[in-house]
Amino acid sequence: MNNKESLRQAIILALQANLDTATKAANAAKETATSKETVAENKYDTFGLEASYLAHGQSKRVEELLCAIECYTSMPLKVFSEDDKIDISALVTVSTDNDDVKHFFLGPEAGGLKIECQDKTIMVITPSTPLGKQLLGKQLDDVIKISTTQTVTTYEITDLH
Repeated sequence: MNNKESLRQAIILALQANLDTATKAANAAKETATSKETVAENKYDTFGLEASYLAHGQSKRVEELLCAIECYTSMPLKVFSEDDKIDISALVTVSTDNDDVKHFFLGPEAGGLKIECQDKTIMVITPSTPLGKQLLGKQLDDVIKISTTQTVTTYEITDLH
């Protein structure tokens, strides 16, 4: 994939779609929390309180998505050469020990987001994830291992953009 700008736009569009959903959910939760019908009738009636917690959580999610959109909008996209070390905005292709090929975009936010772009499924990862931490500073042809409680997966870096 030579055009990371199209990937950035796909990420922003996905984040905006998530933002629309979260905004609607936050507004609905706020309406429920402030409705006359949710006034507690006794000390055990916690529906209104629960709705206010939900509204707060949804509002926080909206803030996080707005921040992520801003990060991607203003993030410079570095063009990586074969000799460069992996950093933010790197598009990394790896081959697993099972010969699976995976594509990761190292971004500042929105880890776990999967994007279909130019006939590839690309997962956004951040430096705070185990894989993101391992990839930072690595180069083409480096090998990393990620251990979980049940498995160890080996990744060989086969392409870097």
